Amino acid sequence: METKKSYHDRKEELFRELNSRIDDLKKAFDQSRSEVKLKYREQIETLRKKQETLKGRLLELKDAGEDRWEGLKDGVEGAYEDLRKYFDGLAGRFRR
Repeated sequence: METKKSYHDRKEELFRELNSRIDDLKKAFDQSRSEVKLKYREQIETLRKKQETLKGRLLELKDAGEDRWEGLKDGVEGAYEDLRKYFDGLAGRFRR
């Protein structure tokens, strides 16, 4: 059975990796033409909000007691998948 610490550490690493990919995408947006920046500005803001949601879920998990952390896993998983899917979709549309 996975411990709270190992689960948190694993998800934190996935979050850092995804954040690095998001930073690269944001840099590409920043270097693009102004009409592209305008087109994707809202989506980048939505992406940032999803990052903050996952960050909050990870902090909540980290601070949770041993009796609560298992119940928080679904929220962490959902927030991670939501962020990852949104990023993948946005990155795919931008690179076309």
